[in-house]
Amino acid sequence: MEQPMYYDLSGDVVTVASDAARLAWNDTLEALLAHAATAPEHLARTFEADPDFALAHAAKGLMLLSLARPELLGAARDCLARARASAAQRPVTRRERMVAEALALWLADAPRQAANRLEMILEAHPFDVLALKLAHGLRFMLGDQPEMLASLRRVMSGFSESHPLAGYVNGCYAFALEEQGFYAEAERAGRRAVLLSPRDAWGRHAVAHVMEMTGRADEGVAWLGDGRTFAHANNLRFHIVWHLALFRLERGETAEVLRLYDEDIRGEQTDDFRDIANGASLLARLDYAGVDVGTRWEELAAKAEGRVDDGRLVFADLHYAVSLLGAGRHDGAESIARTLVEDCHTHPSGERREAARNGALAAFGLIAFREGDYAEAARLLGAARSGLVAIGGSHAQRDLFEQAYIESLIRSGDHDRANHVLSGRIAQRGGSNLFAARRLAQLRQRSAGRTAALAIVATPLAISH
Repeated sequence: MEQPMYYDLSGDVVTVASDAARLAWNDTLEALLAHAATAPEHLARTFEADPDFALAHAAKGLMLLSLARPELLGAARDCLARARASAAQRPVTRRERMVAEALALWLADAPRQAANRLEMILEAHPFDVLALKLAHGLRFMLGDQPEMLASLRRVMSGFSESHPLAGYVNGCYAFALEEQGFYAEAERAGRRAVLLSPRDAWGRHAVAHVMEMTGRADEGVAWLGDGRTFAHANNLRFHIVWHLALFRLERGETAEVLRLYDEDIRGEQTDDFRDIANGASLLARLDYAGVDVGTRWEELAAKAEGRVDDGRLVFADLHYAVSLLGAGRHDGAESIARTLVEDCHTHPSGERREAARNGALAAFGLIAFREGDYAEAARLLGAARSGLVAIGGSHAQRDLFEQAYIESLIRSGDHDRANHVLSGRIAQRGGSNLFAARRLAQLRQRSAGRTAALAIVATPLAISH
């Protein structure tokens, strides 16, 4: 009897053993795109229905690697072995085999080649949302913003509103546009994403990025609302609340920012690098604003202490260092910085070497800042500034290092350079940025004070007879 042919939500053939496995896999795809907390459950259902589904094993391995945890490397290798063994037992499509090849490339420290392999799938299967989403995530981690957008531009025209996953694809497109500075186009795509797929937390998050980068804090607060629209999400929901906290901080509502931190952003005190990055970058911003954050650094530092030797993602390494420095644990931060120096010369991954080069400068710059050597901090952070995109993350996330650089300039007395950077920041954000406005006002007050002092000194003293 001939084996029936099954198709996934993208309309592509999947070599599953039963319709139950197909349905579970479709649920997995939608949950993956929605960043839903239920995605692991749906994937488990898929394996229950078909333990030898090669594509699911390969996809799971790629998902594990995206967590940037060295202890998961073994599990990811097991996924590759299971995918290959399954493919040897029953025929799989070329598309499915290429996903396993992408996993093998990433495991071989060639993540950019892995992204290329996934995007090659889209040439023959332009509606393959699994390949699209996995490649999108990889490009994001690599800081490959031009390629992230180029990949989506090549396929977007084919996704009509009738495609069941078109909303989620628009969400990816919106984020890629935003990171390249196409803010109006990004906002349109992000709003379309949420309209078509209300569960699209990534699309909603992309519009929040637009509002952050264009200085629209009030609109950002209204857009994100009370969180019910992304309550289904995995830990991305903590990051979206982080965006809400940035808008609140921009409005000077520091008590509300601390509440969001305690109840949502660090409500679940995980050691996931993305969650630690949310917490560390927000506490650092509060520190710069002169807000007393109490003992909150200690919890983050305790988690970061256990990740000092991870070495999987420079973006994560730097946020572990920020956490440690915030709690005064300089030894751990220096260990991370020294490892980055070593990695920029010796690591087998070219991507890691490139990211580590700029990451090392930033790490030592942050250490100098915490030690009060602001001139050295400004020198190092300034040297890292143009290349930090290689560490991955978004412009909004890397803005932490930009703020540290500006603070270093001000505290080291390089006010002309600080004024130039701050003025550019205000212009980029449509004339509205509390961080920049407050510091420009401080610089003007200091300049006015110096001018007044010079005027007094230059005025001849009256001689009394």
